[in-house]
Amino acid sequence: MKRFTDRLAQLRGVKCEGVDAEEYEEPSSEPIFAVGTLIRFSDGTRLRGQFWRLTKAGGPLVSIFDHRRRYGMPAPVDALHIIHDELAGKQVLDASMDETTGDLRFQFEGEVGLEVFNFTAFEIWELRFPDGTGELSNYALRK
Repeated sequence: MKRFTDRLAQLRGVKCEGVDAEEYEEPSSEPIFAVGTLIRFSDGTRLRGQFWRLTKAGGPLVSIFDHRRRYGMPAPVDALHIIHDELAGKQVLDASMDETTGDLRFQFEGEVGLEVFNFTAFEIWELRFPDGTGELSNYALRK
């Protein structure tokens, strides 16, 4: 695990090239929209995750759970647009993993933070480095 956390820390100084999302509707009586988010870094690292939250200037900004919610506003929240606008082109100042939960934490310039959550024992996030090495969220918790 130390090798993975060391590699994660090497993302310091790397920029976010962009954020892509795959959104699809799950069949049910009430449609549920599922989203997979891909974050691309300038060194070739790729992060895929389902559950995330952005913070800015020390407070919550938006999370994937806000996506498509109206909250009494005229238009629904477009969390995917917000995460793209907040991260694209910004440099990583710090990257780490919580060894208890397997959550990933990134700090970007402009006081923007990204937390990628690991809620289950299943593969909920995947981080791949340019050399093909990486880790899946469920394996990240193995000591």
